[in-house]
Amino acid sequence: MANVYTAGSDRRLIIYSISRYIFLRTAYIDGIERPIMLVSDFLDGLSDVVLGDTIYYAYQNQNGDILVKNVMNNEALFRVKSSENPDMHCPQLVVNKDRLMLFYMVTNPLTDRLSLRAVYPLEEGDSLNIPVDCENVDMYEVFGMQGKAFLYVDSFYEITSDGKFIKCQDTDMLMQSEQKISEYENQLNTYMQENRQAIQTISQLEATIESVKAQYNELMETAIAYRDEAIKWRSKFI
Repeated sequence: MANVYTAGSDRRLIIYSISRYIFLRTAYIDGIERPIMLVSDFLDGLSDVVLGDTIYYAYQNQNGDILVKNVMNNEALFRVKSSENPDMHCPQLVVNKDRLMLFYMVTNPLTDRLSLRAVYPLEEGDSLNIPVDCENVDMYEVFGMQGKAFLYVDSFYEITSDGKFIKCQDTDMLMQSEQKISEYENQLNTYMQENRQAIQTISQLEATIESVKAQYNELMETAIAYRDEAIKWRSKFI
């Protein structure tokens, strides 16, 4: 996984993970610099965003802790300890109204159910109350768009500047439209398949007709040749 960020008119910053390492690399129009190793204890879940003029990134280390850092400082700005939450995974960062948010999933050891948690890692780890219907999830996604942050679990939620989750009312209509589009695409594929079969049948019939025409023309030529030959023989005896 790698993300590329624009830094000026001729510079690109690339952050990516390989094995147990996270690297930062700078690319120019005429070349690319050697990679800078940011961490050597990477396990899983690299997530990175730009806030202000800095790239922040979150990941899970070899000990199972979730850490938040930036590319300018190797020290952890925030840490969720695996000793307090033994089964964590899937950290994701998102920027909401110039505030950095960290989401991650935790497995309840008693019920074996997954739950979603969210904190402000740069604000003493203040936590957010996730909606009840976001509990017991097996996947989620957070993303920023036009200065706003959104959460997708079973539905889309807009995350307000004060950390509330408001269900987007028009997403049900969007999902219905997507379902209709899928149905229309299936119908179109069926029609296209039937059309291809019809075209194939027509092509076979056309080929058969052409073959019959060729045989007919060949027979006609043979008949004409016989007729001409018969006329020649007849003229000899008249």
